[in-house]
Amino acid sequence: MSNIEWNDGMSVGVESIDEDHKTLLLLINEINDAINNGSTHLVIIGIFEKLEKHVKKHFSKEELLLEQCNYGDIEEHKQQHLDFLNKIHELRDKLLHSDTVEVAKEVHLFLFNWLMTHIIIDDMSYAQTVHDNGLATTSKTKNSFLSQLLCNIGQKITLNKRIFLSAFVPIISFMSLCIFIFWQSFVHYNSAQQLLGLSGAIRNINNLSHNLQIERDLSSQYISSNYQENYTRLTEQRFNTDTALNNYEKNLSLLSPPLINDGMQLYINESKGLLVSLNEKRQTIDEQLSNVNNMQKYYQSTIETLLNLYDGMILLDIEGDFSRNITVISVIIDLKEAVRKERALGMNLLENQEYDKYQLFFQLIGKQEGLSRTYNSLTSNQKNIEWKQLDSSKEFNVVKQIEADIIRSSTDKTQIEISSEQWFKSMTSKIDLLEQLTKQLVVNTETSINETIDYQQQLAYSIAIILLFIIIMTLVISWLLAKSIIFPIRRITKAMIHLSQGYRNLRFTNHFAHDEISNIINAYEYSRRKLLQADIAATLTTVKLTIFEDQKEDEKEIPLSFSSLDRLTGVMNRRKFNELAEHELMRVKRYKHGLALMIIDIDNFKKVNDTYGLATGDRVLQELCQVCNANVRNTDIFARIGGEEFVILMPETKIQQAHALAERICTSVENHTVIINDTKIKFSVSVGVTAWDESIGVMSYLLEKAEKAVYAAKVDGQNRVVIK
Repeated sequence: MSNIEWNDGMSVGVESIDEDHKTLLLLINEINDAINNGSTHLVIIGIFEKLEKHVKKHFSKEELLLEQCNYGDIEEHKQQHLDFLNKIHELRDKLLHSDTVEVAKEVHLFLFNWLMTHIIIDDMSYAQTVHDNGLATTSKTKNSFLSQLLCNIGQKITLNKRIFLSAFVPIISFMSLCIFIFWQSFVHYNSAQQLLGLSGAIRNINNLSHNLQIERDLSSQYISSNYQENYTRLTEQRFNTDTALNNYEKNLSLLSPPLINDGMQLYINESKGLLVSLNEKRQTIDEQLSNVNNMQKYYQSTIETLLNLYDGMILLDIEGDFSRNITVISVIIDLKEAVRKERALGMNLLENQEYDKYQLFFQLIGKQEGLSRTYNSLTSNQKNIEWKQLDSSKEFNVVKQIEADIIRSSTDKTQIEISSEQWFKSMTSKIDLLEQLTKQLVVNTETSINETIDYQQQLAYSIAIILLFIIIMTLVISWLLAKSIIFPIRRITKAMIHLSQGYRNLRFTNHFAHDEISNIINAYEYSRRKLLQADIAATLTTVKLTIFEDQKEDEKEIPLSFSSLDRLTGVMNRRKFNELAEHELMRVKRYKHGLALMIIDIDNFKKVNDTYGLATGDRVLQELCQVCNANVRNTDIFARIGGEEFVILMPETKIQQAHALAERICTSVENHTVIINDTKIKFSVSVGVTAWDESIGVMSYLLEKAEKAVYAAKVDGQNRVVIK
């Protein structure tokens, strides 16, 4: 047997442990060299003692390292060390009591198998723990910050979560942007709602001031007529004024506090104080205790206070277009008030011919012209055109003509030929047109605000729908991407596990994109083929060695073969089965691998012998073995343990797999026909299946469980499989 060389793939990452393994391998190779060179028994024993001493030292060092790492399976590892130390004592005693080369070779082969198992199975299981605790001394490389970050992410976040995070990082950014837009939309919507309340205040102020102006004019006419005319109209107007006053007060109570600045609050308080005394002022008029000047002074002060609220609104921190609209409305209301004053002053001039008041009359006309220019500068071209049309209307032209006549009479000092009634009617028509314009401006403002509110609502709904759609699509796409990645990875994992268990038949037939997963699959396929080649090469080597050994020991082979095989069927006999079964049971106890067993018993075999003869019975036994051999694996142990009773021991097999094999054998036997001299003979079998667990200490107990399962199959009607 040739020596085994150290392979760097055997390294566990700790230099001292690797050196121990190299030394152990060197000593085992020395034993092999001593055997091959024909060295004396004492030389081999000396090397063996050195090996035993070094193993103890190695185990102590290894256990100390595992304690430093807080390794979870340290107790199991210590037990494995203790088991080997006990075994090595047995091997030494075996060498001491035997002086044959065959025993030395057997011991050497055992030591080599143990060392490979110790390094590859036992020690490599803690290699990662040693590395994680920073105790590894080989292959240390300084990773960059990015590499370390990626490693930490890979350790703490699963692949599924990383895929979802990769999708949700941009979606969170998009959601933040949508939330910002949504918040801005909400702010605009809230502002528009407040502005809608403010526009209601504008409408109510205009309505109240307009009704107060009408009430003032009717009160003047009532007093001037010596309390004889227009009282009924005055009473009706007072009711309209009270209605407008109630709406005004109600609207003020609903205004949002941020929309009331200090200036507005001052005018509101002042207007409330004046309006409280409105009923008192009316009572003095009804009791004929008030004169025209006092009455007009009160109403004028109240109206001006209300109109001053517009100036306070203009100073509010509100949207520019709305602020401009308030200014425009304020200008028209001021213009309307100037027209009312002009109407009152014109009545005085026409009735009393007071030439000293013409200067005030001229000032009022100039003020109106200035307000008209201000209106045109604040409004759009379309509004300017509408104003020109209004300014060119019949009502406005009549007023202009009368104003021209009044101005001319003031210059010529001549009698004005226009009646006060005609003047009042013309000016009232102008005032009514201006009032209609004011109401239209208020309606336009409210319409604009409502459109803004509707737009902001639609924008909010659109953002919510788009955001919901994107979130749903992100979840669906992320789920599909995760599955498209996880699915092939799980298949690769399953294939690698099968590969490690000795199965070489799993191939990938699906096509994948040329990426990392495709490269992994290609690497798997390359490994599968190489391992398959290695298996074939190992089989060929074994065949060659077998042929060589057969030729070399031809004389010994025949008796040895017959001693381990059943002469009738050619399968393994019970003695050989017991030997191999005990060896397999020891291996299972150590490595906790799966182990299953089935017993096969021919149904009504005595009847076959009685009916067709013993020779036919022997033929049935032989053909049953052929059926079983066609179904069992190379690693399974198939033996005859009784007259018509057979056993199959299946290493690395779970009970579900064993059950499936038993069903196949049972079905194959049922479908099989034995033909002897044109006689067709059908037969069946009953099969009992069981599996090893940690409660089973000896093979006889496992066989007993399988026999009970066979008995249960017989009782249930034969030709079936029972699991025990």
